[in-house]
Amino acid sequence: MRLSDEQLRAALQAEAAAHQPDRDAMLARITSTAMNEPATAHRHTRRRNGPRLRLAIVGALVALTGGGGFAAQWALAGADGDDTDRAIPVVSVPATTAPSASSAPPTGAHPVKPSATGGATGKPGGTGKPGTTTEPGTPASTGATTVPPTTGPTKGQPGNTRVEQGPLWSDGSIDPDSGDTQGAGVITLKTGERLTALTVTVRVARTTGLTSRGGAKSVPGASVTSNVTEQANALLYTFTLAPADEIAPGTYTFTAKYGYPAGGRNAGGDTYEAVATTAGGKSLDVYGNFYPAG
Repeated sequence: MRLSDEQLRAALQAEAAAHQPDRDAMLARITSTAMNEPATAHRHTRRRNGPRLRLAIVGALVALTGGGGFAAQWALAGADGDDTDRAIPVVSVPATTAPSASSAPPTGAHPVKPSATGGATGKPGGTGKPGTTTEPGTPASTGATTVPPTTGPTKGQPGNTRVEQGPLWSDGSIDPDSGDTQGAGVITLKTGERLTALTVTVRVARTTGLTSRGGAKSVPGASVTSNVTEQANALLYTFTLAPADEIAPGTYTFTAKYGYPAGGRNAGGDTYEAVATTAGGKSLDVYGNFYPAG
């Protein structure tokens, strides 16, 4: 049976791995055979069988010496340079080394199995469906609609008032002497304790033709300053107790006066707030509007 080059190479490698021949004797025999082959008597035979012989010699040399590079060059060039009809490539067989510990796959490790659509299943951040992922930086959709928080009435308007706290009581009303073109909002404060700090703010909502006529107060025995500030949507009247001064227990009034075109004015958007501190250090805050109490 005639072996092919591949079969012959495999057989030689198998034999080389299975047996341990006398290295020195085998090397001497192979070298002698290669060098002493007649140059002319068997020229035709050598051309026909030379490659196979060189393959056999290469296999033996590789197994014995590990000299793959030298053996490959000698087999390709020919023993005496006469094999010019065709060249048979010879592959050098490097010495087999045991795999290192770092090259072995870790125990229990499993490669990620690609899904049918090309994505990696179980990828963190995914939607749980094979092949689908969530773009970085994109918040996951929960399907819930964000509802903006509802805001209550402005401080002092109906539904958000506190006209009394501790010893401090308050009330807001419209001056009964208000006429067709002018009016006033009056804040009445009653305190049962001495106050060491007090600020009263009256906010008169902006209406057509609204103008300020200044502020007035009735606080006997205490120094209180007043100031009016114009804003885009309101006039702010501020009454402030002077530093180091005090207000004795009693009833006091603070008035915000204003003018408007003939025909009257709706004071439904006006509010007030009074912030105070008692002699005992207690903070108080009352606020309301000018709707009649009832």
